Amino acid sequence: MIPVKEAVARPIEFASNLLGSSPPDLRLEEVELGKTGPNDVWMIPLSMSGRTMIGPLGSREYKVFTVLQDTGEVVSLKIRELASA
Repeated sequence: MIPVKEAVARPIEFASNLLGSSPPDLRLEEVELGKTGPNDVWMIPLSMSGRTMIGPLGSREYKVFTVLQDTGEVVSLKIRELASA
């Protein structure tokens, strides 16, 4: 199993490769162990500054990356929708 520090680095690298540079104001939100089918995975939500600025703090976009625990391969990226308050 890859260590958690490496598991977190993989989605950051993946996002940077997709965008051509590191996303602005990138934050690690949490790390969770889980299963996807037969695979043990890390579920790693990251957030970044949103495109719409609302109020003084602006908005955030949340993405959940699924990383295989044994190889560190990023196998999925999902948009995380937050419930309205």
